[in-house]
Amino acid sequence: MTRATDGPRREQVLVLLDATSAHRGDARLDAYLDALTAGLGDELVIVCRRPDLAHFRALAPTAAIEAGTSALRWRGIRMLWRQLALPRMARRHDVDAVHSPQPPIPLLIARPRVVTLHEVAAFTGRGGPLGAARRAGVRVAARLADEVVAPDAHTAHAIEQACGFPAHEVLVVPPHDDPARFAAAHRVAYRAAAAMVPAATGPIALPSARGPDTPAR
Repeated sequence: MTRATDGPRREQVLVLLDATSAHRGDARLDAYLDALTAGLGDELVIVCRRPDLAHFRALAPTAAIEAGTSALRWRGIRMLWRQLALPRMARRHDVDAVHSPQPPIPLLIARPRVVTLHEVAAFTGRGGPLGAARRAGVRVAARLADEVVAPDAHTAHAIEQACGFPAHEVLVVPPHDDPARFAAAHRVAYRAAAAMVPAATGPIALPSARGPDTPAR
């Protein structure tokens, strides 16, 4: 994954974080979003549902936080909003990248994309139309995103088996036991997506975080 760039516009990458799926029954996703918000703060533009505005404001008092329409409580509306409204929001805030903490990702957007893939069952374990739709969303996200993040090596290998996306190009970021390392690893993903540092196949500042079994470079 090598991306061309005309050079960074700013020293610090500004990332739009889609937090509109927070507090919808997925405790792991909620903890992940909370850790990102607390750890990266002013480096993010956080978009959330109106009931979650105070929650994210308490975690990052000086961050740019914007509440989307109240209709985002419905999953179908969120999916449509990600494709139509999120790209406009990215342009308005002039962000360097967009981070989707789970699929789907925005398709028609002129910004680099980072996606985090948490759930192995979404790749392999669920039958029926819903399972097929989730697997398709994961495949699209893995193939189109500029950087792919996973919580562990097992998930990275599941992504490779399901999508053909090389496991060694997945940025493995374990759960936020070490907040400083958690934040720093995401900065690597954001800067790589924005083509401000080499992508997955090049040297990075945190070599032990890159890939499931990749030795330090």
